[in-house]
Amino acid sequence: MNFLINSLEVGKKMIGLFSFDGPMYRDCNGVYCNTTITSEMFSRYFQVVDKLIVVIRTMHLEVTYEEANLKKVEFNGLEFVEIPNLNSINGFLIDRQKYKKVIKEQVEKADLIFARMPSVISDITIYYARKMKKQYMVEVGGCAWDAYWNHGLKGKLVAPYMFLNELKGVKHADFATYVTEDWLQKRYPSNCNAISASNVYLEELSEEVLNMRYKKIRSKKKDAPMIIGTTAAVNVKYKGQEYIIKAISELNRKGFNFEYELVGGGDNSYLKKIAESEGVADKVRFKGLMLQSEVFKWLDSIDVYAQPSKQEGLPRALIEALSRGCPAIGSMTAGIPELIQPNMLFEKGHIKQICSILIEITKVDLSTVASENFSRAKKFELENLDNKRRKIYKEYSKSIITKCN
Repeated sequence: MNFLINSLEVGKKMIGLFSFDGPMYRDCNGVYCNTTITSEMFSRYFQVVDKLIVVIRTMHLEVTYEEANLKKVEFNGLEFVEIPNLNSINGFLIDRQKYKKVIKEQVEKADLIFARMPSVISDITIYYARKMKKQYMVEVGGCAWDAYWNHGLKGKLVAPYMFLNELKGVKHADFATYVTEDWLQKRYPSNCNAISASNVYLEELSEEVLNMRYKKIRSKKKDAPMIIGTTAAVNVKYKGQEYIIKAISELNRKGFNFEYELVGGGDNSYLKKIAESEGVADKVRFKGLMLQSEVFKWLDSIDVYAQPSKQEGLPRALIEALSRGCPAIGSMTAGIPELIQPNMLFEKGHIKQICSILIEITKVDLSTVASENFSRAKKFELENLDNKRRKIYKEYSKSIITKCN
């Protein structure tokens, strides 16, 4: 311990460890890439570390990152340690013991540990951090119970175990960040220095965006279709897009004119079959995966954003929609009620409530809603969140030295 203090005093390079189930992707040329786990995200940790070891579930692609429509992840000082899917049967029975040793080795190297949860890899990281009596920070990005309970029978079997792991990991953390203002804090309380700071980061918002939204609302013709949009993987059932499809089917049979656009990767066959069986195949469009810059342009083209999830933390896609002044509706799930108006919320999977909200939307001037949403998004501007993180990161870094003394 004294050696560590002396090393830090003379300028020892600080090593950080970031753990998460991800996934991260590696393309056919060995380039790491993603859409949400980006170079910009990793840059925040370099406020307090010189090197960051990223211990993360990694999936290999047979195409380039450009062809996969992903962003290249590159930052001086990043080192990736690839972990397979430890949630699978093979991962649990065969790979887990092997990769527990790999994770242990990385924990031994680290001075500062950032464990994003829920995550099997982070559970293991925290286990070894506590065993080695190392301080660690948790980044609480979602609920393990919801994440696993909504994944079929196998998910329901492991949900209690994963819930207790997250509960224990957060409770014993030395520092914590939560993506919600209140919801996750109540479900996973901590006894440490904690802040609320979303993983979403927006550049400074321009009032011109809001003015463009006003103009779109004012110029919309009565007989034009009302276009709803959702950004989420189309092969993940807990994202709830099927409920919007069923709702617009019911409404269009009553004479309304709703259309639905879905942005996101994955096999869309399940949702496509629902659209066909509901008679709205011509009203539902699958837009595929988009880069963030493309998503923003698309958000400007739709009338209403929908977040019908059965499980969430604080959805990035919804916040991005708010930043474009987009009126939004959503389920009463996790942190969603913290973001949008109470009269825009529905019980998850409740199609009649969705229909009622959409009918009301056709009757009112959405300019006030657009203005409120734009204002809410401002607290997610990068500078505001960075100031919060910078403070707690520095306190964490300082505590390493203080504890060793």
